[in-house]
Amino acid sequence: MPDVVVAVNGVPIVAIEQTQMNPSGHNIPQRFSFQVRAAEVGIPSILYYPEYARRTFSDPNVRYPQVRVPLAQKRLSRIFDTAALSVFWPTNPDNQLPDVRQNAHRSMANLVNALVSNAANPEPVVNLPEIRAALAEMDRVIATYSGRYRRNGSVRKLVPQGFPSATASSGVSVDPPNAAHLFRTSKFIDELAHLKREPSWAEVESRLGTREFTLRLAATANKARNDSEHPWPGYLTLLDILYLRTDTGRTALERSANLAYRLPIPMARFLSRANDSQPPTATHIVDTFADVIVLNDGVVAGKPIRGNAPAQACLSE
Repeated sequence: MPDVVVAVNGVPIVAIEQTQMNPSGHNIPQRFSFQVRAAEVGIPSILYYPEYARRTFSDPNVRYPQVRVPLAQKRLSRIFDTAALSVFWPTNPDNQLPDVRQNAHRSMANLVNALVSNAANPEPVVNLPEIRAALAEMDRVIATYSGRYRRNGSVRKLVPQGFPSATASSGVSVDPPNAAHLFRTSKFIDELAHLKREPSWAEVESRLGTREFTLRLAATANKARNDSEHPWPGYLTLLDILYLRTDTGRTALERSANLAYRLPIPMARFLSRANDSQPPTATHIVDTFADVIVLNDGVVAGKPIRGNAPAQACLSE
């Protein structure tokens, strides 16, 4: 759910998520799923956060942005023909903390006002000068920070030049984080061979085998050990859009590689939550986007493979 949806006469115009959290690490990617959902229903979206900032007065080190986010937003915008933006919360030069003075946020206000004003005489939002300016700022940030990322060894072993979909204007391909491991699908399937095959596994394995590669994200469980901890569900959607979707892939069925999710919780807990009439948000996101979910004691096919059928074990101990 976004923080704000701005509507005109009951029609949504833009969805907004905002945070003063410093932009490094996982604070920003965990919010990406709201922008995927907004794009799916044709609504522009804005993630408003600092380009750079320190964490607190006691910590003088400035943190810089996670460029996978604007890279993924630009790809999301192209796929769905809408605007999914990073807009950068100004940083106070006196203390390197997010600027909380009202007049510092004029650019953000002007952008939202342009979207609202366009509702009465709509033209494609990408033609608005304010949208073009925001996209140019995203390009500047990507170019500035894209060279800071280490290569992912599992990716470069199989795709030496990196994923072309994540290539910055500098020519650098920004790899997935090290929590993501790229396998040949045959090897990924082999690593599950010690588990007991349920009747549904043959179809799952067949569908996985149509794609040469599988990208598996290793997540962390929450304290209750019944669901995912942040930021992993949001990060899963980012990996899907930035690295795996085809250029016209508006659904999770349209991928160039499989997407797997490793969640260290008991399978029974995941199944109980996934099959609830109103699944918890984190469970719903994972089940909706992952082709397979690898749990402590088994494997479950996600909705891209099983459709709307109830979740059930396809491999088990």
